[in-house]
Amino acid sequence: MEPNQNPRPVVGLLGATGITGRVALTHLLARAPEAGADVVVGARDPERVRALCAERDLPAPEIVPADIADPDSLRAFVRRVDVLVNLAGPYTRLAPPVLATCVAEGTHYVDVTGESQLAHRTDRDLHEAARAAGVAIVHTAGFEALPADVLVDAARRHAAARGEVLRTADLVTSVRTPPGTGFSESVSGGTVQSLVEVLRDPDPARTGDVAARLPEPAPGTGTASDPDAVRAFSPLRLRARTADGRVLAPMSPLAAINPPVVHRTQALSPVPGAAAHPVAFREATAVGRSGGLRGAGRLLAAEAVAAFQALAGLAAGLPHPVRARLADVLAGVLPQVGTGPEGDVLTGWSWTTRGAFTTHEGSSFPAVLEAQGNPGYGTTPWLTTELALRMAVHGVPDAALGSTTPALALDGDVDALRPARVHITVG
Repeated sequence: MEPNQNPRPVVGLLGATGITGRVALTHLLARAPEAGADVVVGARDPERVRALCAERDLPAPEIVPADIADPDSLRAFVRRVDVLVNLAGPYTRLAPPVLATCVAEGTHYVDVTGESQLAHRTDRDLHEAARAAGVAIVHTAGFEALPADVLVDAARRHAAARGEVLRTADLVTSVRTPPGTGFSESVSGGTVQSLVEVLRDPDPARTGDVAARLPEPAPGTGTASDPDAVRAFSPLRLRARTADGRVLAPMSPLAAINPPVVHRTQALSPVPGAAAHPVAFREATAVGRSGGLRGAGRLLAAEAVAAFQALAGLAAGLPHPVRARLADVLAGVLPQVGTGPEGDVLTGWSWTTRGAFTTHEGSSFPAVLEAQGNPGYGTTPWLTTELALRMAVHGVPDAALGSTTPALALDGDVDALRPARVHITVG
């Protein structure tokens, strides 16, 4: 960010008129004054943002022209802000110039992408440059993968406060939906098209490799940076199961998104003892109670989810010409960017992630994350904007510079997520 006379930190927003962006804009305009920050919105068409604010009776923020295809306008916008929230996807196609400009101008960057190849390229190509520039780049700062990453980190810090080191983390997420909720109220066209971009990307997706985002891999060391140790200690298993009277399915929307983020945090964590050991991480979605005919039906549904995710992983591993052709077909028949749930269909949701944790010293303890709102299109923009506000107002620790994770950027401040309707309790 360029020096200016305004002592208040500035959070910038790209993609304010999209499905997720509209919720983020509303939340950011309400919360920024309370947090002591200002808001600047970058848009190809500033009049669309002004019209949106008028339609929703929102106070009009500062709006500046910013076009990803116009380097000068993008650079001018990025220079105006301390932290940029990018909600303009699909990210594989649209984020690279934004990322490069943020690193060049010294501006922190946050987005919600689950597009794995983009995250891998950021780790590989921008990590060192961003660290040198004092910049934090945070991908997956929405429902994927912030809650899991932050809950495990809270447990990690809880264990360390007792002089112990976290060994295992077992998470189960339960989502309570309003009556009559269907698929169209659960996923947007942007999310679907992001999955299409993963297929279209020429780089291999490495779907299912829990060690895909480890920094500076250290084979043979047995540490959290040892790819073989991480894969052996914390394998990704796409299968349905039952536990404690419940049917559990692989984490949705894709079980492969969160583990590489959690393991990157473990490897880079400043928490004493964390980097010396991989953590055994497992998570699932609760489908409902087991037993009886209904339980058998739920188990079949969970097995269908596991089969679908396994097939998606196989599709991501096909030769690129085949993947590209498949992506072209899917792009034409699946929902398009800009479509998805909004308004009343997002109300009445709540969800909980419960964790069971153990340490190398033999202790065990629980933790729980309780949240209100639709996970993808309510909680996600609230979480993303609250993380950005926290980074803008309080700064970013040295351990979180470079291509980082939500937990490292949050720096253990779980109370900063309360305005996002998220409450975490450990122990």
